[in-house]
Amino acid sequence: MDKKEREKRELERLEKASVFHGHEHYFAILIIVLSIVYIVDELASNVRGIVEVQTVRDLFNVVYPSTDYDKASATLGFVTMAGYLSYLISPFYKSLADKYGRRLFLIINTIGMGVGMLICIISKSIALYIVGVVIMTFFTPNDMQVIYIMECAPKQHRAKLCSITKGIALISVSSLGLFVKLFVNDAVPATWRNVFIIPIILAFVIGIAAIYLVRETPVYTQKRLEYLRASEEERQAAAEAEKKQEENEKKKSVSVWSAFSFIFTNPQTRAIAIVALLMAFSTGYTGKYQPMLEAGRYNGVMNTDAVNIILMFYPLINGVFTMIGGFITDSLGRKKSALILGLWASLGLAVFAYGCIRPLNPYIIGLAYGISIAGLWSISDMIYFVITSESTPTEMRASVVGSMQLIGMFGTGFNMIYNNVVTMLAGSTNLPVVLTVAYLPLMAISLLIMMLKVKETKGVDLDNVKVDE
Repeated sequence: MDKKEREKRELERLEKASVFHGHEHYFAILIIVLSIVYIVDELASNVRGIVEVQTVRDLFNVVYPSTDYDKASATLGFVTMAGYLSYLISPFYKSLADKYGRRLFLIINTIGMGVGMLICIISKSIALYIVGVVIMTFFTPNDMQVIYIMECAPKQHRAKLCSITKGIALISVSSLGLFVKLFVNDAVPATWRNVFIIPIILAFVIGIAAIYLVRETPVYTQKRLEYLRASEEERQAAAEAEKKQEENEKKKSVSVWSAFSFIFTNPQTRAIAIVALLMAFSTGYTGKYQPMLEAGRYNGVMNTDAVNIILMFYPLINGVFTMIGGFITDSLGRKKSALILGLWASLGLAVFAYGCIRPLNPYIIGLAYGISIAGLWSISDMIYFVITSESTPTEMRASVVGSMQLIGMFGTGFNMIYNNVVTMLAGSTNLPVVLTVAYLPLMAISLLIMMLKVKETKGVDLDNVKVDE
């Protein structure tokens, strides 16, 4: 098939898609599909963590608790860190959606998460399990469903629909706690695999359904139709204009080093960077909540039923408080809301950790952990994107935001290493104490810096950001 024939077929397909966008029920169907894709994304992101102890026991054939278990847990933690190297190629992968369309990658990402989870549960060796983890780690952060909502929803409803679908997806994580209760037998460690089955089925079903129910986004469709309908002369003129625009953008662009230089020489962004780094350091406990609960059960302060209640209850609280956090940000401003969200994170961690070492009602423990992670991830988004964007001049905004995220990734890498080292040295049964002692002071320091050094940015004119020297 030559180029002309391919373009003719693509033109026919996109014209049909363009007509389909106006169907009275299409948008409702689209939002349902995207919500389920979002649910698959959150399930895939959380499913490994909820059965971490059973996974280590099964794959390494060790007893919990024991020195062998602690070494095995740390080893698995260090090895699975390799999965995060896939983030290095993620920007290049995401850029393909601008060339080939959003729909293809919505489908690939969803089915890809299912493939990763499937490889994990059929693995009998550490090596194959790591392959599954790498695939899951690569496909879960792409969030093509968010781009779909942004490009398909009416402008006045975009933020609302993003918030609602995200809240639903976060609440859906409570189903993993139910799956643990129904399918996991502590006497048979290999039963951790059963928790993956429903998320895998859901990933494949909705991924295949998207092929038939979802069309390309209107934004991409119109842009591509303009190209396909244009003559060769018009295409060449458009290509030259785009090339000239890219050259102009390159002249204006800021290098990574210049972005870092701005971040650390400007008082506002320097303070934001320190807060971002400390908060990134502090996220380590979110990857160890299940071992912390397991330590509580081993230490006799909670039983299996209590653990199951916590695992089912905290995602509900997380979803609800994440949505509440959005309203707080709009009404109180960035700085006040960041302080409130940070307090949620720190106080929630303190109560959650206390519940893992002393008897406490499981609903209070679940409430505490749900509030804690809702505050933690909400303040992280605000620091990396909102406050940073509103503190940076237009010509270097994208570079500074990207560099701030790199700072956050450095903090995340640090807490992964710390978690694995302390698991090996202090033992898994002491995680509630050693993690809280490390992370709680970092949160407190970051909030103090936020309160004293970071200025309010709500209502700032993004085209005329004033920079303090």
